[in-house]
This record gives sequence, structure tokens and C-alpha cells, in this order.
Amino acid sequence: MSSTDTIKILLNGKPNEIKAGLTVTELLTKWRMRPELVTVEINENILQKLDYETTKIKQGDKVEF
Repeated sequence: MSSTDTIKILLNGKPNEIKAGLTVTELLTKWRMRPELVTVEINENILQKLDYETTKIKQGDKVEF
């Protein structure tokens, strides 16, 4: 995978590389988390569950779940 295919984020306080363009739902699936049971915070803002499908993770985002 080339560096243009991945982005660097902070996930639950730890540096992580993920595929560019992932949505919150896809990230949760990758980590075997059930979206309906998880609260997600991006850059210290709590995300509404309705937005999980459409919100893409961006370079440098701080994601907590």
C-alpha cells in the first residue's frame, strides 16, 4: 500500500494508519465494533449515530470510541 492509500489518525489515544476514505461505520466494522452500541467522538465532538455512514475519517483526525 502506498502512502497515498493511507492516512494517519489518533485512534483511542494511539497513532494509527487506516485506509484513506473510510467512513466511521467502516472503521467500526474493521475494529469489530457494533455501531449501534458505540459512541464515536471525532476531534472532541460527539458524532450522531445517523452520521456514521456518511462521515469520512480525515488525515490527522482524533477518533475515540
